[in-house]
Amino acid sequence: MARTSRRYEIQKEEISKSVYRAGVYVRLSSERHEEWREKSSSPKAQAYICEEHAKSKGIQVIQVYEDYEYSGTNFERPAYIQMMSDVRNGKINCIIVRDLSRLGREHIEMGQLIDKVFPFLGVRFISVTDNLDTIDGLDNNKSFEVMLKNIINDMYAKDISSKIISVKHTRAKEGYFIGSVPPYGYKIEKTPKGQKLVINEDTAPIVRQIFDWTFEGKSQYEVTLELNRLRIATATHYHKTGEIYRPEDGQEWSKGTVAKMLINETYTGTLIQGKRRQSLVKGESQHSTSPEDWIVVKNAHEAIISDEEFQQIQKIRRERKDNHYFASERNDLVRDPENRYLGLVFLKDTERALYRRTRIYGKNEKRLLYCFQPDNFTGKSLEKVNIFITEENLDAMVLQTIQRIASQLISEKSFLEKIKNEFLRRKEVAETGLKELSMKKDLSEATIARLYERYATGSLDKAKYITFKEDESRKHASYCSEISRLEMMISNLKKDERKSRKVARTIFQARKETKLSAEVIKELIERIDVISKTEIEIHFLYDFSENGGI
Repeated sequence: MARTSRRYEIQKEEISKSVYRAGVYVRLSSERHEEWREKSSSPKAQAYICEEHAKSKGIQVIQVYEDYEYSGTNFERPAYIQMMSDVRNGKINCIIVRDLSRLGREHIEMGQLIDKVFPFLGVRFISVTDNLDTIDGLDNNKSFEVMLKNIINDMYAKDISSKIISVKHTRAKEGYFIGSVPPYGYKIEKTPKGQKLVINEDTAPIVRQIFDWTFEGKSQYEVTLELNRLRIATATHYHKTGEIYRPEDGQEWSKGTVAKMLINETYTGTLIQGKRRQSLVKGESQHSTSPEDWIVVKNAHEAIISDEEFQQIQKIRRERKDNHYFASERNDLVRDPENRYLGLVFLKDTERALYRRTRIYGKNEKRLLYCFQPDNFTGKSLEKVNIFITEENLDAMVLQTIQRIASQLISEKSFLEKIKNEFLRRKEVAETGLKELSMKKDLSEATIARLYERYATGSLDKAKYITFKEDESRKHASYCSEISRLEMMISNLKKDERKSRKVARTIFQARKETKLSAEVIKELIERIDVISKTEIEIHFLYDFSENGGI
């Protein structure tokens, strides 16, 4: 921090004329327990000290940023992040804290903030009890003092973190709840030794009902529908507001939340903690632990359901999973990489495409491992039903439909002859029309020529000549346009005949196929609407009815 003093001298010159708009930052650590907290350390007391200091310096306080129960060793704190965003947006240009440890306890990051970040952003930084105000500059002694305090704060954080981990570990083994948000159905009761989970009379009956519905045979999705039909507020909404019923625009329950509740042993009175851990001292970020490292305490609190009922529910869920459409053991089936129905499969009466998804489970070698389902289904009850169809079923229904069409047609040879005769008929009609139009065109050109002769000899005045000529010229242009259209149609008829003959051969060839190729599918089908996993509606590119044509 050798160059800090000069940097703040420059900053002082640049911002001495500024009007300071301050943000007061307060923080209360997550590493303190209620019995350890002093009133002087409360967010309210911190804010009061900072606001009084700002008043004495003539600084306007714009906002108080409060992070409650956040460690000083981690700068991923919502209020701190918001404050730094407001600095960059120009809302505030001064930050006031009670002492350096409130801003943070990680000495390297603190050094970067005070020495580089705040000067770069043009921010005046004040730590009241440390008698630090960067507008006065930082000489070498003050710079060393700040660095030393940051190191001490860092060491203190690591020391207290180690002690708190030890205390929490001990309390968890004694059956005390060491989390911050209780499971839905319980509330926290604080005792001198720690937090205990007790029955929440408002929400425990709802938890009981969820298990009862499942025991009666309802799926997770059906349970979710019931909760949302009754407008029960989600666990998150309840913990935030205390409201049992959700508002009109409130968040709904999802299958995932219900599933997590049904496998949570907490509801049997068994408290399992320590599934995730972190260690500031060892430099370990939060990570999952192995089951043998979990802290399991039986009969730690009152149960909502018995252990026997819980095990029965798990058995029901396993059986439901085993009997699910896609449930089975893994196998070594080779998956077809080609999506033969690309861009053709949709949800009935919508433009919502169903995407091909690979399923790595199959009951036997006859099962294909693909299904089509909406891409963004999340399990919420107000979304459209999660319609899916296996590629195996899709293949079978499409092939069956095409083979039925082929069986209703006459023989391939007769059908091809019919196509040939149809195109000959179309050609004859077009050529007849072309001859008639050519005669009308020639007659129109002769009429225009006679009109000019009459005008030239004086038997037709100029006004009438122009009027008659314009009318006849429009007719002539119309004949020329229609002639061009018929000539193009005659030119394309041969090409269309070849295409129709190819489609006809494809239809009859499909009678012998067991699996349609992508080429055949795209040659015959415009769109497939999925109604259910056993019902589809096929829209063909051609009319294969008796009176239709291809």
